[in-house]
Amino acid sequence: MVRGPLARILSRLAEFPRNLETAWDVPRDICLPGLAEYLGVVRSALHAPITELIELDYVVERKAHVIGGGSRKRKVYHITELGRDNSSAELKRKEKVGSFFGKVPERQELIGRDDLITDISRHEKVILKGLPGIGKTSILQEISMKFVEKGKIVRFSTMESFKDITDIFSDWGLEYTDEEAVLAKCKNDVLFIDEFQEINKRHQKRIEDFCKKGKFVILATRPPTPFTDGFEVIEVPPLPIESAVKLLPPKTEDKELIVNRLGCHPLAIQMHDISSVLPEEGEDLQSWVRDVVLRDLSEQMSAVNELSMLPVPVHAENLKNDDYVPDLDEYALLRWYEHGVELQHLVRNVNSTNISVEDYQNAANYWETIEGDSARLVELYLRIKSGQDIEKFLMANAESLMVRSSAGLASLIDDAISRKPSENLHRIAAIVAIERGEAEIAENHVSQISAIDLRHSLNLLQGKDSKLLDSVNDVKLLLSEASRIIDDQLPDSKKEIDVDYLIDKINLNSLDETQRKVVLVAIAKIRHAALIASGNCPQANDIIENLIAISHEKDPQILQMRLRSKISETPENSPSFEKLVNEVFSIEGIKGKMLQIALISKCGPERGKNLLEKVALPELAAQSNLNSARRLSASIWYLRAKLQTHNRFSSMAEAVSLWKKSLCPNASKLASEMIHKWI
Repeated sequence: MVRGPLARILSRLAEFPRNLETAWDVPRDICLPGLAEYLGVVRSALHAPITELIELDYVVERKAHVIGGGSRKRKVYHITELGRDNSSAELKRKEKVGSFFGKVPERQELIGRDDLITDISRHEKVILKGLPGIGKTSILQEISMKFVEKGKIVRFSTMESFKDITDIFSDWGLEYTDEEAVLAKCKNDVLFIDEFQEINKRHQKRIEDFCKKGKFVILATRPPTPFTDGFEVIEVPPLPIESAVKLLPPKTEDKELIVNRLGCHPLAIQMHDISSVLPEEGEDLQSWVRDVVLRDLSEQMSAVNELSMLPVPVHAENLKNDDYVPDLDEYALLRWYEHGVELQHLVRNVNSTNISVEDYQNAANYWETIEGDSARLVELYLRIKSGQDIEKFLMANAESLMVRSSAGLASLIDDAISRKPSENLHRIAAIVAIERGEAEIAENHVSQISAIDLRHSLNLLQGKDSKLLDSVNDVKLLLSEASRIIDDQLPDSKKEIDVDYLIDKINLNSLDETQRKVVLVAIAKIRHAALIASGNCPQANDIIENLIAISHEKDPQILQMRLRSKISETPENSPSFEKLVNEVFSIEGIKGKMLQIALISKCGPERGKNLLEKVALPELAAQSNLNSARRLSASIWYLRAKLQTHNRFSSMAEAVSLWKKSLCPNASKLASEMIHKWI
C-alpha cells in the first residue's frame, strides 16, 4: 500500500469513473494543474510522484481534450486496476448530511488554515478579506462543506461584474427574485458570496442591504471592505512558514527562503518556478509578477493580454489565443469555473495597465465574430472600453441582451452614459430600469428625456394612479394598456373592468387592411378577456361569434378564447370538468399556463393543490423580458401562497414583487394587504 503524496494522488484519481480512460473529452481535474490545485501543492511537486506511480503501473498517462480547456490536447492521468487495488480508503469524504446549493470549485486539501477556519465558523456573519490568491475561495469551500456535514443548508454564489442579486438567488438554487421572499425562505440557511468585490456599483446597494438583513452570511472580498455593519471582519493572513513549505516539492532546497521571499502567499508559491528569480526581500508581489512571472512568458503573453481585457469568465474555445490556455494553466495563471476560465485576479490587475485602447478595439472586432448573447455582452463591454459609439449596437441587440443578462446590460449602459450621455441612451436605460423594477434609477433617466409612455410606466411602477393622456393615440400603446388593466387583478377575483375608453380611441381608418385585421382581432381578445373577468360569459361568447366572421372556426386564437369561456362557465362539480382539466393541461407554453391558472383559480383547495403542482414557472429568460410572463409568474406564486404548497410568506412576497415589476400596482397592493393580514 502506497503512502504520502502517492496515496493522495491515487485516492483522488479513484474518484473518477473507468469510462474516462477511453473518453475523448475529460475533466480538467485529471490533468496535472487540476490535480495540483485539488491537493494544494505546486505543479512541480507532483512530477516525481506521478512518474513513480506510472512506473509502478498504478497510473497511466495519455493525451486527451480537456473540457473547457481550449482546443489543444493535454496530458491526463487515469488510475489502473492495480492502482485502485492499492489506493487508500482512508481519504474518503465524510457522508454529507445537509444540503448544498450553488456552483463552487472543487474542494481542495487545505494546509495551514485550521485555526482560521475554526475562528470563522464561530461567527454568524463574516466578511473574509484578503489579497488576490491568498486562498479566500479555498477557505470558503472548506467552511461550506463543514456546514453541510453538520446538517446545514448551504447556498453558494461567486460574484461577477454582470451579476445582480437575482443571479445570486438563482445560483443559490432559488426560484424567488424578491429579497423578502428569500429572507423568509432561507432564514436558517448559511449564505456564501465569493468575490464580493466584483459587484458592479449599479447593483451594489441592493446586495449590501440584503446581506445586512441576512442571519447567516459569509462573504469573501479583496480590500477595501465594502461595508462592515453587523459583520465580523477577518483578514486572511499569509500561510505559516511550516505550512507554506509543504506546497513545494519535497527535495526543494532553501524552502524557507523561497516561501519567505514569496510572502508565504499560496498563489505566488504556485506560480514560482524553481529556475525563476525570487523577489528581493521587501519587494511587493505585484512587481514580482510583472517583472519575473510575466516576463518569462513569450508568445503566451498574447493570451494573457486577451484575458486581461475580459470582464467575466469565458469558454476557452472562444478565445482567439486558446492554444496557449494549457501553458497558462501549467503556470497557475488561470481560474476555472464550470462556465469558463479567467485570469488570476492578481495577474489581471498587474497586466491590465498594459492594455491600450487599440487592444480593446481589436478585441471588440474579434468578439463580434463570436456567436451568442453572452458574446454580445462581452463585445459591448469592449466597445465601451475602446470609446466607440454604441447606440446602434444597443438598438440592434438590447432586447436579446435584456433576456440574457439584464444585470450586465444595465451595468454597461450606465458605464456608456457616464462616458458619453445621449437621449437615446437615456431612453434605453429607462426602459431597462423599468423592466427590472428599479423605479429610482428609471426616474433619473426619464427626467432627462420627453417620453409619455415611459412616464406612464414609471408612475405605475411607483404605485401611482396613472392614466394615459387623452392625446395618446398610438395603437400599440393603447392595446398594451388595455391588456395591462385586465391583468392588474388577483387571479381569483371577479370585477367589472372598463377598457372601452381606450379601445374607442383607436382610429381603425388610419390603418391598412392587414393592420386593421390584426388590430380587430386584438380588440376582440381584449374585450373577451374583460368580459370573462367580470363574469359576463354570454357577451364574451358573442364576441367569439363575431370574430369568426373575419377569421375561421379553427383559428388557434378563437379556440383559445372558447376554452377560456368554457373554463369560466363549467362548474367544478360538473361531469365535464375532468375532461376540461385534461384538455387545458395538454396545452404547452405560456398561453397554456395562463389557462391552467384560470382553471385552478376555480378549484377547491385539494384539487387546486394537486393541479398547481403540475404548473412550472415560466423560464427566467421570459420573466426577464416579458410582462406577460412576469404576471403569469405572479399568479402562480399567489396561488402557491393561497393553497400553501410553498412557504406562504415567501410566495406572496414574490407575487407582490412580480406584479409591481410588471406594472400591476392594484394586484400588488391587494397581495401585499393579504401578507399584512397574515402577520
